[in-house]
Amino acid sequence: MTEGGAARVRVVTATSTCLTLDQARELGITLVPLRISIEGRDYRDMIDITPGELYRLLRQRVIPTTASPSVGDYVAAFEAAPGPVLCLTVGTRISAMDQAARLAAEASDRGGPVEVVETGTAAGGLRLVALAAARLAAEGLSLPDLAGRVSAICDRVEMAGMLETVEFLARSGRVPEVAHWGSSVLRVRPVIRFRGGRGSLVTLVRSPQKGIAELRRLVVAAARRQGAGDCGEGLVCTVFHGDAPGLADELHDRLRRELAAADLTVSEMTAAMATHVGPGVVGVAMYADPAAA
Repeated sequence: MTEGGAARVRVVTATSTCLTLDQARELGITLVPLRISIEGRDYRDMIDITPGELYRLLRQRVIPTTASPSVGDYVAAFEAAPGPVLCLTVGTRISAMDQAARLAAEASDRGGPVEVVETGTAAGGLRLVALAAARLAAEGLSLPDLAGRVSAICDRVEMAGMLETVEFLARSGRVPEVAHWGSSVLRVRPVIRFRGGRGSLVTLVRSPQKGIAELRRLVVAAARRQGAGDCGEGLVCTVFHGDAPGLADELHDRLRRELAAADLTVSEMTAAMATHVGPGVVGVAMYADPAAA
């Protein structure tokens, strides 16, 4: 309950975010698992299969498929407790979960009102949005006010990543130009920028260290552009990875030295997200709040 006696808004999102089950539980965030199919058997993301288990399968050339949560999955999450719900989806350009969530909001007849916000991001970007939503909900914002504040944050979130291989992203079709790169990227690592549900090539690098340097440059440039302070005041950033903890720690340390006042974290992609970009990815998601700079 909020100080005024109204029920606190619950935050619901799918497991396409870089949050562990324990982290989500502590923050009052309800995670709805995506479905992962491996050789005819279905698994619930983060419940029946861990990221580490999936990375091992991917490196063994076992290729899973994923499916968004069903309408029924969302209805169950919305009705798990009384009170208003803010549901965060990755967006129609990335997944079908937005449509499922909206149908579930219409079908749900218990609990309270449901507002669905299409974030246009995923992985580390969705983590930042979910964390901000949980913090604002804890402050007692009403559902309409919370949805408005969260939508404004979504408009500021920027995300980029360095891939170990383009194979998985090419198969997903989420960055159409990947299909035309062909053999030209066999010995290099692409750095991809994701924003508004679309991905685009930033550059190609020939070593992980050069990719880390490029990601650092992108974060610093975005922080300046969005009005963060010289030492990172007002900047919220997560370095996320998929089976690349060493690279993630290296990038985090570089950013910490340069942006000492920023809110910096390291997080791991969930198993379902790894199927779309493959193992070995390291990325950054960030936004700045100029008022906090």
